[in-house]
Amino acid sequence: MNEEINKIITPQLNFDGTTHDKKISGEKFVKLFCDLYRIELFKDGLDLILTQLHKKQLHFEIKEMKGWDTNVGCFLTNKITLRNLSHNVLAHEMAHALAHESKIDLGEEFRKCIAFDMKGREPQILTLRGEVKRLMVDALKTYPPHHFLGELFARYFELLSVSRNVVSTGDFATADVMDFFINVTNFIEKIFNPQIRKKIDPKIASETANLKLPPLEKKFQDRIESKQKISWSGRARPGSLSVK
Repeated sequence: MNEEINKIITPQLNFDGTTHDKKISGEKFVKLFCDLYRIELFKDGLDLILTQLHKKQLHFEIKEMKGWDTNVGCFLTNKITLRNLSHNVLAHEMAHALAHESKIDLGEEFRKCIAFDMKGREPQILTLRGEVKRLMVDALKTYPPHHFLGELFARYFELLSVSRNVVSTGDFATADVMDFFINVTNFIEKIFNPQIRKKIDPKIASETANLKLPPLEKKFQDRIESKQKISWSGRARPGSLSVK
């Protein structure tokens, strides 16, 4: 199925002003996308993204980051723009796209779930506690209140995308994130995913169920790059808001 995913994704990748080899960048993108299938909770969302790409209803635009531009990604209706190819940026922006496609009002069930999980609570694992504070508390101070729920939703997916189950250099496991955000996890599993599942091409869902991924390799350089990429997410990124 890896080759089939490549055939679906590659025609929907546009490169704007990048000085990098488009073939190499395209291969990296497909690898990042496939890596996210390591988290079972992501499968329905990834399948829907593939479905939209296959139907030509969505495309990705890869832009070269210039200077001190901290806008590393954004979602606008049928286009996801990325200025940094990394698991966390990809997961974050796709989450915005999926929230838009689901038509679910995050101000209802999701608001309650995130409040139950975060109000007066902190993760016991120090590294996860630091990421939650940076991504979901401190970084939100730069956003207007009406964008909070959309950002919290996307940042939950972002936290999962930098876990050890996806990135071998991660400082916490997927289970650590899901155990702390137990109500949000249940919301995704029982409300959100069933809502988007009916929009997924059954053939794609069946084929990705058999996706074979290579074992994760741990490299010192990967750990350094992972830390650098994660650091982007805590900065103000006004463009990373979905437009309803």
